[in-house]
Amino acid sequence: MEGEAATRMTLMSKKGQIKLASDGVTLLEGKREALLQELIDRAKELRVLRNELHQRGRRAVADLALARASAGTPSVRSFGVAGRRELNLEVTSERVWGMTLGKVEARNVVRLPRERGVGLLDTPSHVLEAAESAERMMEQLVVCAPIERNIQMLGEEVKKTNRRINALNEYLLPKLREEVRMIARVLEEREREDTFRLKKIKKKKSQKAK
Repeated sequence: MEGEAATRMTLMSKKGQIKLASDGVTLLEGKREALLQELIDRAKELRVLRNELHQRGRRAVADLALARASAGTPSVRSFGVAGRRELNLEVTSERVWGMTLGKVEARNVVRLPRERGVGLLDTPSHVLEAAESAERMMEQLVVCAPIERNIQMLGEEVKKTNRRINALNEYLLPKLREEVRMIARVLEEREREDTFRLKKIKKKKSQKAK
């Protein structure tokens, strides 16, 4: 309140700021609830998807072990190099409460055996099965990764919103309310002084009239 005059206009301005800050808290609390619900819904979805990812990962590890046992590690590595390619991913975005969240769609992650760049007759079946298992794990990983990142971003936004609510509730609103009380006390004191002066003036006038 330093440098501000204790006037009724200032008092009204401070009360207006309190109303705005209180409305801001209400809006932010609504936003926080919506963000938390969004986070919970996506976390439930991710839990199911990650369970599937873990199952595919265990299958990929087991199939790789069989492939290495049957064909040898050097051969498996050679087949892996021959089948190397870039993933066909499409990245899009969605807006959620002012946030930009990413979405990733993958096409043809799991290929047919003839699409892997190796001779089917020369490639042991365990190696082909290991390749398919690895691609199925990658397919699920592409699904899970953006959801997990979005959950992290939602969590960060919830924390940021909490900090804003706390700043309003614990700092700005108490400060404004204290300033309102101080201005009100000053105005009340001035009013009492003015009333006292008026009474003195009236008393002097009545004495002179006698």
